[in-house]
Amino acid sequence: MVKRTAKQVRKDILKALSDGKEHSYGNLERKVNTNWQTVRNHCDELRLFKAVTISRENRVKITKFGLELLGRL
Repeated sequence: MVKRTAKQVRKDILKALSDGKEHSYGNLERKVNTNWQTVRNHCDELRLFKAVTISRENRVKITKFGLELLGRL
């Protein structure tokens, strides 16, 4: 089995979020097929680039820029 790159994991996270709904880390963990710590770390990095927002309840939602970014990847 080939190990996925960080870019591929981020792309999978953005694809899972592309429905426009808020998702928990656990929900993303199942959709992206990786552990929640990896999902959380990548979501924090995506938040720095303003591709996602993270609420106080640790719910992740994609932004308009995140959708544009997903289209470019």
